[in-house]
Amino acid sequence: MKKLVFMALVLLLALSVLTVSALAEEKDSGGAIGYISFLNLSEEQIMARREGERPAFKYLEEHGVLESAEQGIPRTHMIPYDSLDAMLMGLLSGEINAIEVPDCTAKYLCAVNDRVKQAVFFHPEKADEFSQDLIGWLGSGYSFMMLEKNSGLRDQFDQAIEAMKADGTLEELVRVHITEAARSGKPEAVNFEAFDGEPIRVAVTGSLPPMDYVAEDGSFAGFNTAILAEVGKRLEKNIELVQTDSVGRALALAQGKVDVVFWSRGASEAEVTSGAPSMNKEEFEAFIQEKRAKQTEEETAIMSGLNSVSPFEEYWSRDMPEGTIT
Repeated sequence: MKKLVFMALVLLLALSVLTVSALAEEKDSGGAIGYISFLNLSEEQIMARREGERPAFKYLEEHGVLESAEQGIPRTHMIPYDSLDAMLMGLLSGEINAIEVPDCTAKYLCAVNDRVKQAVFFHPEKADEFSQDLIGWLGSGYSFMMLEKNSGLRDQFDQAIEAMKADGTLEELVRVHITEAARSGKPEAVNFEAFDGEPIRVAVTGSLPPMDYVAEDGSFAGFNTAILAEVGKRLEKNIELVQTDSVGRALALAQGKVDVVFWSRGASEAEVTSGAPSMNKEEFEAFIQEKRAKQTEEETAIMSGLNSVSPFEEYWSRDMPEGTIT
């Protein structure tokens, strides 16, 4: 029987993620946790945030929303990696004792590699209103990223995605190309329709399969091909995929090598508040104040702690260089 290497996973709920913990075997890695590097946050900032998140995770565990398969796991420091392959190598070599990835990526890795094992499980049916708020705060929303000067293209993408949500297409693509593909370990490619005109060049990394998947032979498959093929069809635009590593995706965008980055974690404060078209900024802030008024002293303390270690703008723009939009 092959030994198991436990890894830290991130839970994917809709378009948000939660970090969870794991255990290493044999080699003492000092409780190090690997993660895909953020474009705007240093290792010190990430570690400070993780320390500030402890009460929030404790709350979720006490309320049964998170269930740890392994207890007492040290988290002494965080180590960034520029790709999933490099991070997996660090895990399997004992350089780190756990990694953080979206839940769909965790399930995919478990399906294709019997040396890794999921360590923490999520029970969304047990999440009360405050737990849902914590999940949103602790998580990472995944978005397309573009330059500010391409706001017109961003608006076209938004309209296509909203239409896909409205007619159920997006939900079906997620079910087939994320949920089912993660369980089977077999992402499938979707063919792109051809149209007249210049293509929209989209950077993909392969670092978050099956959501962002690139096969060993360099071919593209998974959810990235499925959703981009659908966007291209609705916009009647050609889509050209360009592989970049995670840390290089923003540079490729800035240098004009691509028009769109397939995924970015977070959003600017303006985009978050404008994301609810029925609310202006003042109404949005009033909405947040109303939610806070319902919180217990414990819940207020948890949220205050999160705000102190991770200010709103810093957190939501952690993967967005200046001059970009999502």
